[in-house]
Amino acid sequence: MSNYPFNRILLATEHTEFDAGAERLAFAMAKRCGLPLRVVVPLLTNPEYEAEMPELALRAEQDAGNKIAALRKQADAQGVQLDVRVRRGAEIHAEIVAEAVESETDLIIVRRRGKPGFLARLMVGEMVSKVIRDTACSVLLVPRAAEFWSTRVLAAVGETPAAQSIAKIAGTIAGICELPLTVLSVATDSDPESLSRTQSLNILNVALASASSDKVTGEVRVGKLLEQTIAAVKESGADLVVIGRQRYHLMPFGSHGIMQNIAGNMDVPTLVIPA
Repeated sequence: MSNYPFNRILLATEHTEFDAGAERLAFAMAKRCGLPLRVVVPLLTNPEYEAEMPELALRAEQDAGNKIAALRKQADAQGVQLDVRVRRGAEIHAEIVAEAVESETDLIIVRRRGKPGFLARLMVGEMVSKVIRDTACSVLLVPRAAEFWSTRVLAAVGETPAAQSIAKIAGTIAGICELPLTVLSVATDSDPESLSRTQSLNILNVALASASSDKVTGEVRVGKLLEQTIAAVKESGADLVVIGRQRYHLMPFGSHGIMQNIAGNMDVPTLVIPA
């Protein structure tokens, strides 16, 4: 497992029911790769409010202590070494990103969404979207019922700066886990020139992925990127999807981008690779 593409894993969790999937996959990955697992438990703080009501701050600290004890118990049961940090701040996502920078993390594992609310319509939770926007490393978004992948990996690769990284990382994961990999490319137009270009790019990325796996196949579809990607994932039975990160800073708040919709419409983990 020493060739795994990620060597410094950070689990970001508030240890709620919505974090269960992220915790399960983080423990499984650390155990399979023989790596220590760093954990950040972010606490939302308001110094002025807490100064007036110190009992609330004390209750939050006690709650965090209980969560850490529960995480350590889970880790001990699975033989996983934990390094747990509590970070306090006015913005949870900022504390997660800061911890990732401080620990030189190359993969953040986090839940896909939190509890329902007025932002429940978002395909990916607001806090998680901000983590993806602000971090420089890869992020694994995990639905709460998800399990560690065991069937097929699907990499959705377009004509983007992240294309080669997506193909290489997906190939490495598929090779180590001994799983088949589908490299998907979607042509938005069926005209011969557009289709030929997409096919050529697909062949190139299949070759890159095949350097680490001998079970790689390419697939080219024509149509809308979102619809064809979701259809390919469901039809192939893939239980890990690898995609590239969108430029979140260019999107208005609350917008549903392609990445958000792909991750939000499937009940499997989605690995987001930075461009």
